[in-house]
Amino acid sequence: MAESVLSPRKRLPRLNVDGPSLQDDERYVTLSVAPSSPSTASTSSTADVSSLTVVNAKAKTKAQSPPYEQSHLHERATSRLVAKTDEASDERISDASDEGVDGLTRLQQLRNWLRRLRQTFGTSFLLLVSTVYAVQGFTSFSALAVNYFFKDNLQLQPAESQSLLTFMMVPWGIKPLYGIISDSLPLFGYHRKSYMMLCSTVGAIATLTLAVPDLITTPVGAVLVLMLNSLSTAVIDVVIDARVVEMSRLDPKCGANDLQSVSWISMAVGGVLGSFLSGPATHNLGVRGVFCFAAIGPLTILIFSTLMHEAKTTVSKRHWKTSAKRQLRQLKGAIGTPVIWMCALWVFLSGAISPGYSQVFFYFSTDVLQFTPEFLGTVSAFGFIFLMVGTMLYNACFKDMSFRRIFFIAQLSLAVVSLLDVVLVTRNNLDVGIPDKAFVLGDAVIADVISRLKTMPVMVLCAKLCPKGIEGTLFALLMSISNFSRSVSEFWGALVCTWLGIAKDEYDMLWLAIILRRWFPSSSSSSSQRRILRKLWTNWTSAPLPMVMQVKMKRVMTITLVRFVKTTQSMTARQLKRKS
Repeated sequence: MAESVLSPRKRLPRLNVDGPSLQDDERYVTLSVAPSSPSTASTSSTADVSSLTVVNAKAKTKAQSPPYEQSHLHERATSRLVAKTDEASDERISDASDEGVDGLTRLQQLRNWLRRLRQTFGTSFLLLVSTVYAVQGFTSFSALAVNYFFKDNLQLQPAESQSLLTFMMVPWGIKPLYGIISDSLPLFGYHRKSYMMLCSTVGAIATLTLAVPDLITTPVGAVLVLMLNSLSTAVIDVVIDARVVEMSRLDPKCGANDLQSVSWISMAVGGVLGSFLSGPATHNLGVRGVFCFAAIGPLTILIFSTLMHEAKTTVSKRHWKTSAKRQLRQLKGAIGTPVIWMCALWVFLSGAISPGYSQVFFYFSTDVLQFTPEFLGTVSAFGFIFLMVGTMLYNACFKDMSFRRIFFIAQLSLAVVSLLDVVLVTRNNLDVGIPDKAFVLGDAVIADVISRLKTMPVMVLCAKLCPKGIEGTLFALLMSISNFSRSVSEFWGALVCTWLGIAKDEYDMLWLAIILRRWFPSSSSSSSQRRILRKLWTNWTSAPLPMVMQVKMKRVMTITLVRFVKTTQSMTARQLKRKS
């Protein structure tokens, strides 16, 4: 039942995804997975961006049975594992050898590594980075409470809840704008510190607002507060990523890799811990109590941001306007390149064409399957973990495979997994003796791994297309398009549920919605997507798919279409008979 919905910027070895197609002199790329920070294109933080290209590896993404915030956390945290390439490992090993730590135990090497980090970046900065990323991961703690708040407190139908929660994604879709503003316009003399203090304060106030009983009683008010909270988190994400980029220059050889490791480890720990605690906290404290404790996160960031060391600057009004216009002009010129706008179109189509049902599955899990908050939190944590497993699996087994082949395998696998969802919603799993909880856990694990395998080539493709000079900003835009496509997918899913009459305690047509999600959107858009893929990847793909696989795929699609038509006809006949 788990679907997969999607940051920054450190200098890391270029990923060898297509093997021979990469040029030897292109050693670094910019890679991001949820909206990436555009700070690498700024006046203050991009003076050396051509020599310090940053891997953007945070990411929120995902349409999913985990909630929207968790999807972003999954994408951002797991994608940091992209930095763990063979070349990075070789650099670390050689560096360790130079320092005379050969033969030491892993614990001793870890201590030496932490000591070197403290000497290079300082304890206060490391605490700041670890805290901010851990708090961002820990926002999964309140994600389950948001779902229960819309379902139980606001008494919304699944389609209504899904449509409204999609607006939470909007602030993440315009992250490049935050980067341009923070890089060009200092607030109270600071490019980073003041923005973090302001946004953490706003985030704490927004979260506490949801904790006050009878203060937010309308869906519109709840959406506005949640959007404000997402805005504060997105801006903090941009600012801390930009600060990490600046500090990584203190150690040109290993600084980016080291800070990258600190970032993704902190976020992964925070995300998994928040997911595991979300269920018991929601059950014992209620949604209001969860929101009250969740406000501790932004307040912690506020305290640590006051300790940030940053030189105060003064920028004239003319200067920051000129800087912002220059970045926008460069971005506009890059988007006009055919290969880039075609890639952006592909990113949008791949996410928007299939309807998403994250809230519908949540309602079904609580109303029909009678899952408790504790179990739903466990499922979310496992999804978080296995998204990272999918990233490691891609780097280990699929990075040298052609993009087209990976997409085919992932899409076909997701279609098969969707059929498992049909088995669940029709309760046929009980007929073969598989309990609902075991079936859902297995389904979530498989779906998250496959979704990551489908997402990784898209991120790598976008990274390879980013021109030098505006890598961070352009990649942030491409990932923002990806997030927007997921919003479209959720809206599209809400419409499908409305058309099919899916509501509380009325899930008879959910199986049909699942089939529509994976099979028919992918087949109806296959011709247009194939044309885009053919233009984009002519020089990057290896041999075409075997004819046998193509024939099997067409046969499966034909059989599914025939069965769908027959089922629809029989259901229509039964409905007419009932009316008569």
